[in-house]
Amino acid sequence: MIRNYLFLVLLSISAICYCQQRDYIFGQLVDATQNEPIPFASIRVKGAAMGVISNIDGTFRIPMRYKSMGEILEISCMGYGTKNIPMRDLRISEANIIVLQPSAMELKEAVVKAKLKKLNARELMRMAIARIPQNYPLMPYSMVGYYRDYQVKNGSYTNLNEAVVNLYDEGFSKKDNFDNQYELFSYRHNTDFEVDPFAKQPYDYGGYNKVIPHAKMENTGGNELITLMIHDAIRNYQIDVYSFINDMSLDFLENHRFRLMGTTNYKDTKVYNIACYYRDNDYRSEGRIFLDTGNFSILKLDYSLYRRKKPGENDKAINPLERYSDGFKETEGENLYRIITEYYKGEKDKMYLGYISFYNKMLIQRPPEFFSKLVVDLRDNSFKIRLNKVPANLDEIKNGDFKIKYKGELLPIKDFFFSEDERRFTICPHTKYTKVADALEYIFTENDKAEIANLNYSYGEIRDSLGNKLDERKWEYLHQYREFFVQETTPFSTIGDISKDSLMHKMKPLDSEIQHISKQALKKDYWMNTPLPNVTN
Repeated sequence: MIRNYLFLVLLSISAICYCQQRDYIFGQLVDATQNEPIPFASIRVKGAAMGVISNIDGTFRIPMRYKSMGEILEISCMGYGTKNIPMRDLRISEANIIVLQPSAMELKEAVVKAKLKKLNARELMRMAIARIPQNYPLMPYSMVGYYRDYQVKNGSYTNLNEAVVNLYDEGFSKKDNFDNQYELFSYRHNTDFEVDPFAKQPYDYGGYNKVIPHAKMENTGGNELITLMIHDAIRNYQIDVYSFINDMSLDFLENHRFRLMGTTNYKDTKVYNIACYYRDNDYRSEGRIFLDTGNFSILKLDYSLYRRKKPGENDKAINPLERYSDGFKETEGENLYRIITEYYKGEKDKMYLGYISFYNKMLIQRPPEFFSKLVVDLRDNSFKIRLNKVPANLDEIKNGDFKIKYKGELLPIKDFFFSEDERRFTICPHTKYTKVADALEYIFTENDKAEIANLNYSYGEIRDSLGNKLDERKWEYLHQYREFFVQETTPFSTIGDISKDSLMHKMKPLDSEIQHISKQALKKDYWMNTPLPNVTN
């Protein structure tokens, strides 16, 4: 089944390649043993800083000009052997399938080496955190990269925003990266993919229109790019970032258990593979940290938080299979978020960001498909209700289907009747019931003090022809991603004489009309690694 699926994926990639820009070469990375796509691998032009990171489905694209220049692609990924491919060998008219061989894990050697140094996994991590000031740049630097945020719904990308961004970082000598500045070299709201305006709205924990279930996204006051960058736990190792890692310099070691899994290879460098775990009554986390065995620098941090499902708990999602899924593969628990950060060794052996990816599950309440509007009619002491559709079960509707409350007190219904178009009807309450007489008199008396917020109403089994219940808001789970893939890093680069008017407004969305696009600064060597329309589910 895996091979059949992969064959279909490759066919779809080939078809898309013909339709998309012909100035790119397309490829997909595949695991040699599992026949599965390899996401987040580095694909770089050898000897240059330029490159991209493979998408979640293992796909990537490289500008055609590098083929004519006779360049070589260097492909590397944690846990795989590095592969060099002459671009002249890549095909133009179809997708290029590139197979990577996994590196064998070496547990025994790793354990022996650790014992010689009298270090266990926790001590290795302690040393790695202590050496962050030595291993990462303290001086200013800049990075140009491809940024995108998007959602995945039913296996397809929606609300895809893309940008090429120049990021100015003051260096790890600064406590955090909140003061980083950004230039937008290009921006595109990609309308080739579905646009879902309701799912685009900001997180709303008041009205509960859009939330992260069982977790909370703190309001950072910035756009999605800023939200992504402040979740780099390595760069922000001295401040709180996300739950249980918190302040890495103080809390990470205390909150987790660690286990040395062995060593693996990354760009011909031997790397410690360390697992970390956290568990309480409500949550559990799993993470992998990869350390350079030489200088103990952190090359990669892959961290996932899960909610532990309670016995007898019901699913609310329209598609129950989505609730306990990370969007692509089923998991044993509800994956609330996953954050992957990878660094690489650059100039003077300092570690620079390669990419960061932030996934979170998202729960939204869709507006009702079949809805009503209620008004108080003072002329005949009744409630008038207008529907957007005709109910399918008119003959079955009864008094008990209408529930109207004022300040929590249920108002008794005497009768109801429909208007001729069957989309409007009148509800007549009992006005002589002593218990609610005062409330009804207050409601039906014209005054400025009656608060409509105190009037609540709901309905029973009133449905439209499609089975939608009146005023019912359905829950739906989607998957949110934010990703930044560095294409070029310039050490010792400062913001210099760049005008403030040229900088990105961090408090505004990327598609805001006031955002400045520095098109004159955009080099032809930077490009968007736009994903293919569909992903695995």
